Amino acid sequence: MIKPFPWQIKQWDHLQSAYAQNRLPHALLLAGPAGIGLQQFSFSFAAALLCIESRGDGHACGICKSCHLLQAGTHPDLLSIQPEETGKQIKVDMVRELVGFIQNKSQFGNYKLAIIDPAEAMNRSAANGLLKTLEEPPADSVLILLTEKSALLPITIRSRCQKIDFPVSNQKDSLDWLQGRLGADADAAQLLSLAQGAPLKAIEIQESDQLEQQLELLRDLKSLREQRCDVVKLAEKWLAWDALLVFMHLLNFFNMMSRIKLGIDSDNSSVHKHLQGILKGLDLVQLIRCYDLLLRHYNAVRGPTSLNKQGLLEDFIIYWQKLAGQNRG
Repeated sequence: MIKPFPWQIKQWDHLQSAYAQNRLPHALLLAGPAGIGLQQFSFSFAAALLCIESRGDGHACGICKSCHLLQAGTHPDLLSIQPEETGKQIKVDMVRELVGFIQNKSQFGNYKLAIIDPAEAMNRSAANGLLKTLEEPPADSVLILLTEKSALLPITIRSRCQKIDFPVSNQKDSLDWLQGRLGADADAAQLLSLAQGAPLKAIEIQESDQLEQQLELLRDLKSLREQRCDVVKLAEKWLAWDALLVFMHLLNFFNMMSRIKLGIDSDNSSVHKHLQGILKGLDLVQLIRCYDLLLRHYNAVRGPTSLNKQGLLEDFIIYWQKLAGQNRG
């Protein structure tokens, strides 16, 4: 049976303690960035609540009828709703189905559980349709809302859930897990830095071509600080990688540099050493202005209108080159 990840033990123990004291909330809002493992945590917790052969360690047994049904995706007391397609909305009809489901009695005489993933995908009508159930939850029912962007949820939803935060972490438990998953030859610390502390995202980077792209992007930023370059050629190279992805990586880098500058984010990975070299001589205001420019361009690229993506890339390169020139002078 799937268990929570090592970096989720604090949150797991908190909920197990609430369960043991019969103080388990009827609605949980699990909040954390992509790649932190919210889906696995919610499934593990649902399995523990539904298991009919409880174990002393608080985890599902994995062998009872309830656990087998859960693993097969056919458990009658668990419903999970998601958008029909990634990036689409969760509509009111889906929430109405969930509300009807959660109000029925458990077939196993235990809990009724429903998972909404991601909760911020609910449109206004869907969110409103959930309110009454949050205000007057049926007995022995638990709603679990997963979100990467809790600020996008209506306050009426957030205020009726107990929020459990899953922050990113570069701590030893995440690093050891990642190193064991990737093997001794992998630079787990570097990957975890590039993934901003989200271990599952680090694996995604390792399994794709993003690792070398991000490292080359770092080299390009450093090179731009040291000498002038052909803006058009560099923009063409970045455009070939995908402008949206490049802006996303750059946003991550400047966020990390701002945190380093503030003294709230530091490790010994080669990525952080690169970033420390790049930001040398820059102040926090300059970093924030770069971040704001990148965010505007990122939002423009992913918007509905067709824009000159190369022009947006060139605009950032010129701005960064000018800023670097000022600091060289």
